Amino acid sequence: MNKKIITLAVLAASTWLALQIGTAIPLLGSSISAILIGAIIRHTPLFDILDKRITKFVSSYLLKTGIVLLGFTLSLRIVSEVGVDVLVILAAVIASSILTSILANKFLKVPSKLSLLIGLGTSICGGSAIVAAAPIIDAEDEDIAVSVTTMFIYSMLALFILPSIGALLQFTDQYYGILAGAAVNDTASVVATSFAWSDYAGGIATVVKLTRTLFIVPVTLGLIYFKFAQERKASAKEASTKTPISWNEIKRITPLFVVFFVLAVLFATFVPIDAATTKTISKISKLLMTISLVSIGFGVHIKQIKKAGLRPVLLGAACWATVVSISVILIQVFY
Repeated sequence: MNKKIITLAVLAASTWLALQIGTAIPLLGSSISAILIGAIIRHTPLFDILDKRITKFVSSYLLKTGIVLLGFTLSLRIVSEVGVDVLVILAAVIASSILTSILANKFLKVPSKLSLLIGLGTSICGGSAIVAAAPIIDAEDEDIAVSVTTMFIYSMLALFILPSIGALLQFTDQYYGILAGAAVNDTASVVATSFAWSDYAGGIATVVKLTRTLFIVPVTLGLIYFKFAQERKASAKEASTKTPISWNEIKRITPLFVVFFVLAVLFATFVPIDAATTKTISKISKLLMTISLVSIGFGVHIKQIKKAGLRPVLLGAACWATVVSISVILIQVFY
């Protein structure tokens, strides 16, 4: 059988299986399932007969298309449903998690790109933030896989730890909803953690989580600016005179999918999209991301995971502890 047909069939079957697992076990999710399935296939003879050009195309272009479609499901209008205090809490959570990933990594010595992905994934929205940031910083497939897996660990721990924290601090439904929306990275885990407390807490947590997802926009733009600044700094050392910033430089350093993603968010903000259409777009986005994560899983080898060891998990622990602590402190301060 033709290699291309086999490759497409494997991708289709793996994606279907990942989605089925994600539906049956929401807390495991399709993202983790897709990466695990891809990694398993990597260690079988089947991997050797796959068409690597197709898998590379899928992991790059379909992933970026899925991210752009995600933008159509996000609207800045949701910011009006939360107060300024919640926005301050979310901004502080994101900044502190990224800072923690940088500082803790001075001791743990995790690869810098992996460290950044863990910091972003912990503070914003897990897998979505990771796959949006990865192409910008040129992260490797194993970086994506390890960081997404690390997010899963702390999403699971949140189910047991957050209710205890809420009860200990005698949080109201509102306070606990804000805590769950700000401190749990995976959507399914946010829903499980918050609705187990109360329906009212679940409603608040869902809105806070959606608002938190919007921070992908400024963070990705910030990563582009940082990358641009680093390149300018490096080139300035080589040149005796400072060259002006050119439009061509800006276009070269700015990934096109980020531009389309931001435009999609703005479109969804100013042009109301009905719920049925939004749901359809969300399903297509999830499908494309899942098939891309299967392909990314193909690039993950057990030797790479062993080499990473416990350091990414410890880094994730530091970031998540910071996120929970900052969330609790600021909820106490503002409310």
